[in-house]
Amino acid sequence: MSQIEATLLGVAVAALALMLGLLTYVLSRSLLPLAPSGKLWDRVYELDKLVLSYPELFARFMAEVHRTSPYFYADPSVVPRTKDFYQLKALVYFHLNVFEEIFLTTSRSGWIARQFEQEGWDEYIFRKMRHPLLREVFDREAKQIYPGKFRDFVQRNHHQIEETPDPNAF
Repeated sequence: MSQIEATLLGVAVAALALMLGLLTYVLSRSLLPLAPSGKLWDRVYELDKLVLSYPELFARFMAEVHRTSPYFYADPSVVPRTKDFYQLKALVYFHLNVFEEIFLTTSRSGWIARQFEQEGWDEYIFRKMRHPLLREVFDREAKQIYPGKFRDFVQRNHHQIEETPDPNAF
């Protein structure tokens, strides 16, 4: 094999490697949204599984859908700190964490937002956050628990969240 043939072979191998790298890049960019999207759906399904596993807890949560006074921050003589109290608060935190994850995932870039239909997810968050227990915890603890973009997003859209909750939204 002459030096020219070896050089041409090297150029051909380099071109093939470049083509494979480019193909890998294009495929990874097109498949990139599938992993976060799957994760978001898994988180939403986890909420559904909680309802199926603990229907009494969810019934208690829904019994508070029209509450107009504080629950978690009420005096303990008004709302005793029972097992139900702490289970409801954990359920509320879980909802809020899922909402934050949805928001952060769908707002990373315009391309990802289009893939995830961000407007639909935003409406999902607004509809769910109309529940008074979710609003109560968020309004009281957002500065400590949710600093940054998610808190700003909720506060910016507070007028939509303050609408009357729909008991059928859950």
